Formats: sequence, C-alpha cells, structure tokens
Amino acid sequence: MHQSRKEQGLERSSNILLNPDRREARIIAEIDTNMEAAEEWEGKREPSRRAGFGE
Repeated sequence: MHQSRKEQGLERSSNILLNPDRREARIIAEIDTNMEAAEEWEGKREPSRRAGFGE
C-alpha cells in the first residue's frame, strides 16, 4: 500500500528531527565509554554516573 503525500511528509520530518538526537546519544555513549576506559587505564576508577549511590 502506498503512503499519501501527507504521510510521507510527516515521516520525512520525523526522520530529520530524530536522527540528530540519535546521533548525539550515540556520541555521548561513546565518549562515556572512552572516559571509563581511560580511568581504568590510569587506575583511578571512579563510580560510574549511571551506577547510582550504592556502589
């Protein structure tokens, strides 16, 4: 079944708006992983920000 022009436009707009957010989230996760690896390499392991209070 074909999409209407309106549906195609809405889908295109949502893809344009969502892709930068996904890209940013991926980059932040990669930076966080790199920081944790660097801390382990230095031997200065600090609690992860995601770990909560009871670590």
